[in-house]
Amino acid sequence: MLLIYINIRRGFKVKYLFINASANPGGTTANLAGQLLKGKDYETFNLADYHIYPLGQENTSNDQFNELCGQVRKADVLIIGTPVYWSSMSAYMKIMIDRMTNVMGENNPFSGKNLYLIIDGSAPQDTIPHVKHVWEHVSRRFNMNFKKTVTNV
Repeated sequence: MLLIYINIRRGFKVKYLFINASANPGGTTANLAGQLLKGKDYETFNLADYHIYPLGQENTSNDQFNELCGQVRKADVLIIGTPVYWSSMSAYMKIMIDRMTNVMGENNPFSGKNLYLIIDGSAPQDTIPHVKHVWEHVSRRFNMNFKKTVTNV
């Protein structure tokens, strides 16, 4: 199992943020993240608990994508997890990726972050290559350091 070690840089503790793209905040995806981050100080952002609208519908008064960006900005390491729904990533994850388009450029809060991807499900083997490919591409576009994919397989 992957162990994520706390790195000490210039006396500061690394800040971890787990972004949970599951409809079930206490489900298997969160449990797997908890195992990976055991003993680490981390924050969790459950996408299902926030109103993050699809690209093109984000101009509503209660859209909360900026709250996600604020949490990302404070983190050093991102752990983004999705269950496999219908042979793909969750809609929460897809909407997040689409909305990242809104923060490309100088104010990109994802830039420089180390990224670990969690993909879990009853049989995620066929889905893993696709979702991993998407995040490798997103990482290049947003200047993130894609580190590893972790699954329950």
